[in-house]
Amino acid sequence: MLGQFKILTGSFWVKSVFKILTFLISLGLFSEAIFAQTIQQLNNKTHLRWKVLADKEQIRVNKKGQKVIIQSLDPDFFERFSADVIKLKKDPSYHANYKFIPAKTPGEPFKLEIDLKDNSIELFSFYKANQGGHVLDFWINQDMVNTKEAALTAKPKKIKVAKLNPVKKQKKKIKKKSNKAANLLAIKKTGKFNIINPDAVIEKQTGGQFRDFRYGAAFIWDYTALIPPLTEDIKLGNKAPDFLYEVKDRKYLDDKREAHLQLSINFYRKKEWGLMTRSIKLFEEKYGRANKDINDFMKAVSMIRNTIKNELKPEYRSKVDAEGEILPPADYSQKGIMSAARNLLTNALDTTKDYELKKAILRYLIQYYRNENDHIQALNRAKSLYVDASEAFDDEMIIFSSQVILNSLAHLKQIDKIKTFLENKAVIRVLPKQVGLAYIGFINLSKDNTNQVLASYKANQAALVKPVHPSILYNTAEAYFRHAEYKKAVKLYDEFINLYSYNTYSNHARLRLALSYDLLNEPYKKVIQLYRDAINKSSDIIVQNEAKLRYVGLRVARNKQLDKSDLETIAFIDSINIQTLRNNEPKLQKLLWLTRLRTFISSKKYEEALAYLSTLPVENLRRVDQRSFNADGAEIILGIIQASYLKKDYARAVKVWEVYKNRYETKVARNPYMNFIVSDSFLNLGLFDSYQRAVKDLTILKSHQVRKFPIWVKAHKNISIKDYLAELQMNKYLKKGDYKGLDRYLEENKNNRNINYKYYKGLVSYQLKKYNECVVSMESLLISPNLKNMLTPEQNSRMLEVYLESLYESAQPTKFRKHTAALINDIRRSGGEKFSEILQRANYLYIESLFADKKIDYALLSTKTSEFLDENKESTYGYRVKYLRGVSLLNTENKQAGKALLEELISEKEVPNYLKGLARSELTALELNNRTL
Repeated sequence: MLGQFKILTGSFWVKSVFKILTFLISLGLFSEAIFAQTIQQLNNKTHLRWKVLADKEQIRVNKKGQKVIIQSLDPDFFERFSADVIKLKKDPSYHANYKFIPAKTPGEPFKLEIDLKDNSIELFSFYKANQGGHVLDFWINQDMVNTKEAALTAKPKKIKVAKLNPVKKQKKKIKKKSNKAANLLAIKKTGKFNIINPDAVIEKQTGGQFRDFRYGAAFIWDYTALIPPLTEDIKLGNKAPDFLYEVKDRKYLDDKREAHLQLSINFYRKKEWGLMTRSIKLFEEKYGRANKDINDFMKAVSMIRNTIKNELKPEYRSKVDAEGEILPPADYSQKGIMSAARNLLTNALDTTKDYELKKAILRYLIQYYRNENDHIQALNRAKSLYVDASEAFDDEMIIFSSQVILNSLAHLKQIDKIKTFLENKAVIRVLPKQVGLAYIGFINLSKDNTNQVLASYKANQAALVKPVHPSILYNTAEAYFRHAEYKKAVKLYDEFINLYSYNTYSNHARLRLALSYDLLNEPYKKVIQLYRDAINKSSDIIVQNEAKLRYVGLRVARNKQLDKSDLETIAFIDSINIQTLRNNEPKLQKLLWLTRLRTFISSKKYEEALAYLSTLPVENLRRVDQRSFNADGAEIILGIIQASYLKKDYARAVKVWEVYKNRYETKVARNPYMNFIVSDSFLNLGLFDSYQRAVKDLTILKSHQVRKFPIWVKAHKNISIKDYLAELQMNKYLKKGDYKGLDRYLEENKNNRNINYKYYKGLVSYQLKKYNECVVSMESLLISPNLKNMLTPEQNSRMLEVYLESLYESAQPTKFRKHTAALINDIRRSGGEKFSEILQRANYLYIESLFADKKIDYALLSTKTSEFLDENKESTYGYRVKYLRGVSLLNTENKQAGKALLEELISEKEVPNYLKGLARSELTALELNNRTL
């Protein structure tokens, strides 16, 4: 519908929009109205009736042969509609089969294909505004049935069916599960564990670099139809009415009146305007109104010529009034002179009977009013010219005046009058065919009858002589665009730009071209360049601003891997004049709000995004637009809660949830991941009543209530609701320290690969002092983690800590050091900031392991202790490592350095007494050895 605002969305990857359907940014408010029955079936004696409760723009119904196709771009509606159709009792007299086809690519609608019983079933459909729904009547064409029955009397031919060779089933190869030996072999070969960085893995799992169109500047609206352009008849900047009409000499000069008039004409030709006006004044005083049309015309020409500066001598510029008197510069007014000239032309028009003079004056006045955008006056003058031209059988002027009438009516939005005028036989006779087709297309597109636009184009396409009329090209392209037939639209937009780049609507065509390529998911660089062309080559500020927003929406909001140059393009938004948008373009203003909000979200500036969203008057928007902003708002809240949760700031996580859940989350489809985080946060805070309440909300959450779009925040756990509940139950066992209960629960769920079985099994084994089992579980998890159920930073730290301690307790020193070295190298390689304490502990245990050997490698021990003390200045293990370094130095050639280090330990107050005792023992042993020597 013309002027109706649309939005692009869907729960699947969609490539194209459907005509006049609103694309939904979010997946729905679950109110009672939404879950109401969408279809009613009535079996009447004469026909079968379906009543589909949907907005006029929400579905499209077409019949093709023996199929009826119902299409929609609203995923929520289509899901409910499909479920309701399945519940219907199928009437075999009319319907043979129902087939539901989901959207597979961006822009494709969801479809219900109804196979009719046969081609005798007819469909009559219409929309009832008072009932808010579509009516589909299926009835049987009895004449066709009778004809078919007569045809069936002939014996049908037998059809041979070819036999198909049976296909041999291939046995699936069963992969052997990895075991402890395989894990150890992997470590041996690579010398490292594959410790997973959740953020890095999630980033790789997200697919391409850019999100789909729905995540960017996703609001789309119809462009107005292009009024068939009318060429300029006369350039008023350097032409006066005398260009259209030549004042002829008088024939009967013996007559004093004629001779006097000829004198005025002579002055007129010599451009002696002052003498001419005085001569005309004397003529009128002497002869009254005789020849007034010619005199008024000449006076008007002289005044108009006076305003065309390049036609006048300097002494005549801006100094002559209507009577030919010289005026002082202060009294001169160009607009006043033009107004007086038009009055004179109007007087001449009213008094003359000369058709050529009338034609010239009307053409001049028509062009003047067109230049002034006064379409009412232009229409009135064109009507007069049309009547006079018809009487004079002047086909050229009939065509010209007809086009002006049509053009003026179009600007005045008098669509019905255009249609009536085009039905005039005289107009049909003379009007060029393409002009007539252009206005018919304009009428249909203005009324949003896009089917008629396309049908007319297809019917006349072969007969259209090139270059095709600009309105036919543009309006047909716009109709294709509204039908989501982007490839066909692109072809016509491209042709329009090539032929009519000077037309102001080429700005719109360039932007539509870029938008079409964007919706077709063409290569990113190509789409970016088309948006740049739309920005740089557009002379229309509104189109230029829209192109900027769509450019930023693609390059920033939809970009998953932002760099500095991408973020700099956000400045395009700041260059848009907000005040202009607020007053003139509310659709563009909403697009601005959405795009700016999404640049914050894409940049992961969730706090800033929330602050910006709170300033927007969302409650004043239409409901469908509110849902768009609320859905983004729910994801913003998730981003803030997730960040707090992963930092173990559970109090802030639940606080944000309590404050904002009713404002955003409850208004759109819910996110199980958010419910899991909130439940686990309550559990970690020890708020068991709140935990139980949150778990209950997660338990009753249905699959159709789950948010599938938008998904801005990537979950570190992407599992089912059932598995989320299992994870929470295991965390509850951990919180209570019930490891035996957790062990029993794990055995009951050991076949569930979605839960982190190995992690929890390892923790249980460690607590029950089954260190070997813990090592096996944790090594398996280190090498092949569950990518759908990533551990939090806290869980990763706990896993490494438990693994390290279990390995230290269970393994031989050589094996321990080998595995610990692999672990240390992997942590350092992946950036060990998050695991600095684990890294420190691993290095310390490695040193202790060296010292525990029967045959100590004191040189290696000296090196490792030196490295540890350099890297960890404030370590809790510092004194112990310093002692071990002192011992290693005593047993190498640096005995004096070792002695000094041990004496330093003894002198420091903070050093534990047992270490001082060990240090004294070493120094005593050294002294005894020296005496013996």
